[in-house]
Amino acid sequence: MRTLDRYILRTVLGGTLMTLGALMGLAFILLSLDEVDKIEGAYTIGKALLFVLFTLPGYMLEFFPLATLVGSLMALGQLASGNEITAMRAAGLSLARLARPVLLSGVILGLGGMLMGETIGPLGQTEARLMRAEAMGKTLSMQGEQGLWLREGERFVHVDFVTPGGDLHGIKAFEFDRENHLEQARQIAQATPDETGWRARDVVSNTFATTSIQSNHAPQQTLPALVPAELLNVLVVLPQYMSLGELWRYARFLDANGLQSESYWLAWWGKLFAPLTVIAMLLLALPFALATRRSGGAGQRLIIGILLGLGLLIAARLLTQGGMLAGLPAMVAALAPPVLFLMIAMVVLRRQEASHAS
Repeated sequence: MRTLDRYILRTVLGGTLMTLGALMGLAFILLSLDEVDKIEGAYTIGKALLFVLFTLPGYMLEFFPLATLVGSLMALGQLASGNEITAMRAAGLSLARLARPVLLSGVILGLGGMLMGETIGPLGQTEARLMRAEAMGKTLSMQGEQGLWLREGERFVHVDFVTPGGDLHGIKAFEFDRENHLEQARQIAQATPDETGWRARDVVSNTFATTSIQSNHAPQQTLPALVPAELLNVLVVLPQYMSLGELWRYARFLDANGLQSESYWLAWWGKLFAPLTVIAMLLLALPFALATRRSGGAGQRLIIGILLGLGLLIAARLLTQGGMLAGLPAMVAALAPPVLFLMIAMVVLRRQEASHAS
């Protein structure tokens, strides 16, 4: 039985990884075509392609459940069409027993995807942002535990947090003269970009003269220059591309400052429960592969896998957002889709087992 388990495990893992590789290749082509339009000045085609390579792991994690479903459906369908699964069942193996190596492959793939989301995914996003900032002629540093440093000419800006909408929080700006003497220091609670510049809230300014320091506090102030508008896309990182540690720090930062943190907690719980979604996709692939063993070939299984995967991903998105709108905790909203998919997989497997027994 161990040999059989290893065979099924190897087949499912191989099919999933091949599908993932094909999707990554397609994504690389599409992202490269989009990035070519942004080539300008020091941002050459080589750097554009490198940017795509850096960000590709983050995008890959988004369609990882789809790749898992399609790949496993193709692999299991191949076993079914070759009557290998029929022979296994004729030898006395139940559908639940066949699901054991499939479940194990789901655990391996789920944990592998989670590990990737904590390592090369966020690291690639960081490296891509640094490279693009350098191509713009800006100096950007993200080495601290929280926030980032930006240098533009003689201005140094530290930002604690950047929302997906481009709002800056916890800003400290320092301006120096040509002799590296500090001319002005600003501390800003929040700044929002608009057509005229930046709408800043709770601004404390200190202007340094030769013999005096002039201080000023403004509840609201419009600043013409703070962070270049073209650099905002470099600074903004969407929650789904952050690691669990980054999401935890940013969500806690938002909570401490009385700001909306639901999207970050939702992304945090979603990443934590992501392996359950992968396992559910694999368990769903088994009965569908058996159902299509005679009615169609690899092409039909591919179409079914893509449509089923997209449908489940859309349903998961709707279910999660609906739960948040209904006021459910982020943990419950993130856990609902994988639990529902696991329940559906169990019901379908049980019904197929019952129909086979009768």
